[in-house]
Amino acid sequence: MAGLRVEAARAQPLDKQGDIPIESDRPPATGWSEVTLPDMWSARWPDFDGVVWYRVHWVRRDAAEPASLAIGYLNMAGAVYLNGSLLGRDTSLAEPLSRAWNLPRHFVLPAALLRTGDNVIEIRVSGQARHQAGLGPVTVGAPAAVAQAYDKEHWLRVQSQWFCLAVAFTIGCFFLAMWLMRRQAAVNGWFALTSLAWWACTYNQIAYSTWPFSSSDSWEAANTSFLLLFSGSFAMFILRFSMQRWRRYEIALWSCAALACLALWLAPAAYLGPLRSLLTAAQSLHYIIVSLAFTVFALRNGRADHRILAFFLMLAVAAAIHDTLMFVGISRDNIYLSPLSVVVEMICMALILGWQFVANLRRIERFNGELRQAVEQARSELTQTLQRQHELEISNARLGARLNLAQDLHDGLGGTLVSSIVTLERAPQDMPPQRFLTVLKELRDDLRIIIDSSTNQQYGATTLDGQLSPFRHRLTRHAEAHGIECGWQLAGIDTCTLPPASCLELMRVLQEALTNVFRHSRASRVDIELRHEFGRLLLAVRDNGIGFREDAQTGRHGAGLASMRARVNRLGATLTIASAPGATSIEVILRVQ
Repeated sequence: MAGLRVEAARAQPLDKQGDIPIESDRPPATGWSEVTLPDMWSARWPDFDGVVWYRVHWVRRDAAEPASLAIGYLNMAGAVYLNGSLLGRDTSLAEPLSRAWNLPRHFVLPAALLRTGDNVIEIRVSGQARHQAGLGPVTVGAPAAVAQAYDKEHWLRVQSQWFCLAVAFTIGCFFLAMWLMRRQAAVNGWFALTSLAWWACTYNQIAYSTWPFSSSDSWEAANTSFLLLFSGSFAMFILRFSMQRWRRYEIALWSCAALACLALWLAPAAYLGPLRSLLTAAQSLHYIIVSLAFTVFALRNGRADHRILAFFLMLAVAAAIHDTLMFVGISRDNIYLSPLSVVVEMICMALILGWQFVANLRRIERFNGELRQAVEQARSELTQTLQRQHELEISNARLGARLNLAQDLHDGLGGTLVSSIVTLERAPQDMPPQRFLTVLKELRDDLRIIIDSSTNQQYGATTLDGQLSPFRHRLTRHAEAHGIECGWQLAGIDTCTLPPASCLELMRVLQEALTNVFRHSRASRVDIELRHEFGRLLLAVRDNGIGFREDAQTGRHGAGLASMRARVNRLGATLTIASAPGATSIEVILRVQ
């Protein structure tokens, strides 16, 4: 700035429609006064909204000397002229204004426009007093030195802001995804909202238009709203990170934030500037108080992660104090440090949350290892228990098979033997050799039935008719040998399929019933009915003998009736016995598929 003389003069203010007058396209002829850069015209012309011209006088002593121009910033939009010729201008110099307030400018001054001696650089600035309108530092000199100064300003005002935006957005989206996958982790959700709200607020640093809003006032209201959202969500994150819940404070916090946002959008333009300054200062104070309170809590709590975060919060607090002083006009360097400091703070928060996440994963892995050992031990114990149970089941199965075999021998071979013994006892001298051979063949056939039923369990269901045919022939011969007429009524059994074991059980019930008829009934006729219809199988044995009382019969011939009941129960069927002199019936009803 050495050797430069700067003057400023205001042009006409905005008209009633908020537009820039045509006369503002030319510098005014009068009203110039010397100023010092950087300059905000609100101190000199309060509440002025419109165009201010700045005139920089620069003396060029060497006609062959190249020169460059760097402008730190101009707020809000403008155009730059050299000796009356345009060097460059922003897109919109009327509302909605281009938002070039944080954009440094660099021009290599054309030799054709330069002259020896006094050169005039005219800078037109369109802005509004409530948005800190003015002009930043201006540098004119050797191209290498000016380019170096411009690169520094551009990195600080543009490139670093893009870096901050990228980091804040990435962190916010990452922790938002983590929260969506695990909603109960509220600390991740509040941290994601804090990061995204700060991203939306910091975007103001590199936005070059008011889109999607229609005016600078709407943009500033939205920017301040996001700043309030950031402050509230940051406080909620600190509470959840500290595992605290202050319900009344939280309700008051969000109620005040909602009322403040409503006031921003409803306030007249004349009050927007003071209201925005008040709310920005209030949220900065709230941010500082929350950070200091957490620092005290971290020092008392003694946790390493809390103390590390508290250290970075103090750095962010220092930056917040600097930016607040600059925003209210006490500091004039117009370089905001909070975007970079808060992003560094967010990186620290993200690393701490990530460290906690990894620590939790390690605890889960240790728990899984212990659980795996416990499961292996339980599995080993269960295997031993199942092996013992399997051995017991095999033993029980063998015992059950022996009991079934005993019952089959009793009901089959036993009945044949008893019948033959009775015949021999009555008239042994009348028993011809052929009769002995017949008895032996019957015993053989009965034994074959037992063996076939035991070995054919694996072949599945078989028709009842195929199993009954040889058995029916034998029972008929037994009945005739005892002088009893035997009648058979069969219906539908050729379509009735049963497992071999069920067929054997059913035939044993029939055999036991007929054995009782042969031995005790003194009947002259017995009728056997087997009927399969409508998913039901009926087995009925009816004789015209002397009958019996069931309790007396049970006491005398308990094994036979008990065997019948046991077999019927295994079949899942029902057994009905009715007896009277001259009419005895035994009915078995079985449901089949």
